[in-house]
Amino acid sequence: MNFKIQGFFTTLIIGTVSALTISDAISQKVNAQATPSCNNATITGSYGSKTTGTIIGKSIAGVGLIKLDGRGNYQGTAIGSVDGSILPTETVSGTYSVKQDCTVQIRTSSGDTYSGIIVDGGREIFLLATVPGTVVVETLKKVN
Repeated sequence: MNFKIQGFFTTLIIGTVSALTISDAISQKVNAQATPSCNNATITGSYGSKTTGTIIGKSIAGVGLIKLDGRGNYQGTAIGSVDGSILPTETVSGTYSVKQDCTVQIRTSSGDTYSGIIVDGGREIFLLATVPGTVVVETLKKVN
């Protein structure tokens, strides 16, 4: 009887240690995956852009093609509409800065700023204009 109890406790201890070891390994892997690590090169290449919102009470919408160089600069073309009036196609450019936590700051050549988050490994970027008097949301999607 004593041998059976001792064997039971030995099995229980080995099983518990194994379970804790596996649990710790899974936890470390999940934590490693949950910690993003981004830099300017995370968003490199061509992105299609879609913009919607309001600027000083006027509805706006726009689409464009933006190329990010991976070093903090971008350029491209865009076309937009303000309250239903189509604007001519324009060249756009500016700079961007990516933090390790995958947040991004974008500054246009005209001085407007956007704050956002890089998602899906850099395949998509969600942006919000940080200019008083505006409610503008922009989404950039990687062009394959």
